Amino acid sequence: MIATPVIDEIRRMLGQRRFSQRKIARQLGVSRGTVHAVARGKRPDLTPRRQSGDEGFQPPAGLFVRCPGCGGRVQMPCLLCYVRARRQTGGGGRGIRVLG
Repeated sequence: MIATPVIDEIRRMLGQRRFSQRKIARQLGVSRGTVHAVARGKRPDLTPRRQSGDEGFQPPAGLFVRCPGCGGRVQMPCLLCYVRARRQTGGGGRGIRVLG
């Protein structure tokens, strides 16, 4: 799922008509298909579902950056680092399966 601020930024950039859909996709780290769907109004605005036991979890948002914990290019906070921390503290990863 793509964060709402990223979708808003796509809409803003499309509205400026200064950048191609390909360039917008590269700058924001999303697929060209996502930018095209936003441009055509085919992408529904979805809100993430909250799961019980995730009170301390803040969903990823914003642009993609390098995670200082794992080095991956992610939206912060890094979901992988969050799951790893929960498993180390005994919080479990209920409903989340991590491969690797």
